[in-house]
Amino acid sequence: MNHQELLTRQVFTLVDVLWSYGMEEVVISPGSRSTPIAIAAELHPNIKTHVHPDERSAAFFALGLSKAERSPVGIICTSGTAAANYTPAIAEADLSHIPLIALTADRPHELRDTGAPQSISQNNMYRNYVKFFTELPLADMHESAVELIEAKILQCSVFFTGINTGPVHINVPVREPLMPDVTKLELFNRPKKRMPVYKMVDGAIDVFHGTGLLFIGETQADISGIARMIERDNLTIVVDPRQHLRKTLKNAVTHHDLIFNALSEEQFGFVEENVDFILRIGEPLTSKAANKFLAATHIPQYVISELQNVKTYPVAPEASYIGEIKDTLEHVEFSSGTAAFKNWLTDIDASISRHIDDNINGFTDEGRFTYDIIRNTEGTTTFFLSSSMPIRDVERYDTLNIHSIFANRGANGIDGVVSTALGTAVKRPVTLIIGDVALYHDMNGLLMAKLENIDINIIVFNNNGGGIFSFLPQYAEKDHFERLFGTPLDLDFKHTAALYDFNHSAVTDVNELDVQLLNRSGRNMIEIKTDRDKNLQEHQKLKNEIGEMVRAIGI
Repeated sequence: MNHQELLTRQVFTLVDVLWSYGMEEVVISPGSRSTPIAIAAELHPNIKTHVHPDERSAAFFALGLSKAERSPVGIICTSGTAAANYTPAIAEADLSHIPLIALTADRPHELRDTGAPQSISQNNMYRNYVKFFTELPLADMHESAVELIEAKILQCSVFFTGINTGPVHINVPVREPLMPDVTKLELFNRPKKRMPVYKMVDGAIDVFHGTGLLFIGETQADISGIARMIERDNLTIVVDPRQHLRKTLKNAVTHHDLIFNALSEEQFGFVEENVDFILRIGEPLTSKAANKFLAATHIPQYVISELQNVKTYPVAPEASYIGEIKDTLEHVEFSSGTAAFKNWLTDIDASISRHIDDNINGFTDEGRFTYDIIRNTEGTTTFFLSSSMPIRDVERYDTLNIHSIFANRGANGIDGVVSTALGTAVKRPVTLIIGDVALYHDMNGLLMAKLENIDINIIVFNNNGGGIFSFLPQYAEKDHFERLFGTPLDLDFKHTAALYDFNHSAVTDVNELDVQLLNRSGRNMIEIKTDRDKNLQEHQKLKNEIGEMVRAIGI
């Protein structure tokens, strides 16, 4: 075989084996050294490819594709700093257990550490964030070449699903010339593999006696089937906004952030006296107040995790049970109990919803806008929420609980939010709610909507800076706050919308947020200009009103 034949066999085999283990989509960032891998993905008859010229945004776009369906998605780039730009998204994928497959092209060994252009150390460059790393040898005639790829991808595939799901990295050194033989389509010949199912709990779990408090965070799997097991008189269910189960549960508590922010010492004691155990399911909750409660209480806590990398935050549990959540709950023996505590907490939650519904017209802040956005957006639309204020506002002001919600809450950063939302929008109708700083941070990501004709509605709260910092102690240091934390950008996003072919609407009054505007098809950007100081005051006003109401409820 000549060099082209050897290279073609290697990269076509690599892509085909990855497809057989579930990689059906790939995001390619153009580059020279990655040419053979990109062409292999483009030619594969069963792989859908997307092209994004910005590697950082491309990786987050792939994150969104994978997040929507929890399927492995490949990202392909050339050598050098192109690969380094994958790092933020891979870090988020690690913490969110998303199966990204980083396929980084590299210089051959003779060009490393010699001063050759576009050559950096790529071996295990994501070592802190990937579940698995391997480097392929240069394409050669050795009879083990195909077998090695099969073996390495089998090892990778362990992390595409199950209790260790997460990103992997395959570094591929390529020697010139770079063009494969595009006629060798017969090399794409493998059948689909069956992915393993992991079940680790075997036998009855007999520790849940009496009255229980369940905290259910985001999960990889659809756990709608567990409702029949947990909707019991003696179990009170607290549900994170990212947990889609909240749409179907009866009497689930969703205003837990406001409740646990407000509990008096007497009410805290009442919870301690009347709850026998706490069961945490899935990822940690978004709510800071709920996590502070969990860290402070002496009630025994237990965790059911889909993943072997159990997240113990905010406090280490008495025991952890690892495996498929529904299967694990089948082994749990909940003892019977009364509905007294459940009635007390769910009545508080319902009172908060009524208070918000009855009094929201007296507000004009971002929370009021968020309330109307939720009310007037079709239930079939998915909200993608930026970190900082948008996810907190939806958690507080959502009294409907009918929308599916996604967010990047692994690393909780604002990096790549636009790109991740666009990846999700490939799979379902999406409205992205984001702040001006986060939108600015990933404006490059908007290009993908234009290149791939992706419909999405983007609602940007432009309060000219980092709104969440107004809620933190540093806000009191007025001499330094604006320069270091407020960071006013003075941006008008109508220019951004025009650059990326988005329709732009400027909104200043909540009455402009009607059903027609919020549910338009195509690519739309709604810019809502608000005042940070006024937003803080009105947020705190509602929080204080609800706090007084909660503390006034008897025990």
